[in-house]
Amino acid sequence: MKANFLAIAILMTGLQAQTTAVATIVDTGSTNMPGMTVSMGAKGHAIVEHTRGGGAKTNMKVSDALRTRLMTDLEAAAPVDKLNTRHCAKSVSFGSRVFVEYKGVRSPDISCPGQSDPKVEALRVDVEEIMAEARKK
Repeated sequence: MKANFLAIAILMTGLQAQTTAVATIVDTGSTNMPGMTVSMGAKGHAIVEHTRGGGAKTNMKVSDALRTRLMTDLEAAAPVDKLNTRHCAKSVSFGSRVFVEYKGVRSPDISCPGQSDPKVEALRVDVEEIMAEARKK
């Protein structure tokens, strides 16, 4: 009995380490599209939390290539709270905002396409790809 408990505790610790967020993506959602948060671990394991429907959580795996690209782009853009983002017109009820939290700071909204800063645009593209996968979950 103690051996089973110990094995479960070790397994849970390993899973928690894989999903401890190194980067968190927040999509605020809008009137017609639910928001979500994707908390990504260092090895690409992610927890997707939907803001509607009781905050349902699902797991997903981000491909190694996309995870590596995102982490490289985050490092290049750090600190993300200082990013110079381009704003775009958004409907009050249908517009959503997307933020990235990395190393304890939160970016401005990076959802507008065609960012003039290549670091912001690269990050926006990565995040858009991850969110598209998360919406399938």
